[in-house]
Amino acid sequence: MVGVGGFPFAIDPQLTAVQAQVFWRPDVLPTVIPLVPTSIEGARPLAVSELGGVVVERVGADGRHIIIRLDSGDLRLLLAGPADHPLAVILPLDDDLPIRATAALRLWARMAERRNQQEQPLALTRQRRDRLVLLVRALDGHLAEASYRDIAEVLFGTRRIERETWKTSSLRDRTIRLVRGGIDLMRAGYRKLLRGH
Repeated sequence: MVGVGGFPFAIDPQLTAVQAQVFWRPDVLPTVIPLVPTSIEGARPLAVSELGGVVVERVGADGRHIIIRLDSGDLRLLLAGPADHPLAVILPLDDDLPIRATAALRLWARMAERRNQQEQPLALTRQRRDRLVLLVRALDGHLAEASYRDIAEVLFGTRRIERETWKTSSLRDRTIRLVRGGIDLMRAGYRKLLRGH
């Protein structure tokens, strides 16, 4: 806790959003790996120091949050007990099970001292990243009260727009879908990105 002006803050308010680490609950970000003590034979304790550099750590009412920096992305853990006892991963049977399992396998691979060949579970493909850029640009145009045609010209170029009749153009339909998708993203649809949608 950092005190500023007599008020305590969980995170130093002088840090930028990029510098401050965010701790997520497993029900919000499925790549957070919840670990609990277990008596299952063969379960191992967690040697946190052998996993890589701890970026940041926080102890809260729900347990010990640890973020570990890996080449393939952050590994986020939530320990509900001591790390030096045998642990088990909790994998709820929900719609996010594939993402949770992939994150758990990344931890397992790291613990087994295998170089992680798993892809980061929520990594965006180039196509998905490009679409998100178009969604945000289309939304910006819509919020600036530009017409669909004006937005399409900025996104796809005037020459492409002029090749087809605007009223029946496939680019017109695509632009409208992009604007609607951008609006959905703005209205909390961005949370879907945390689940790989």
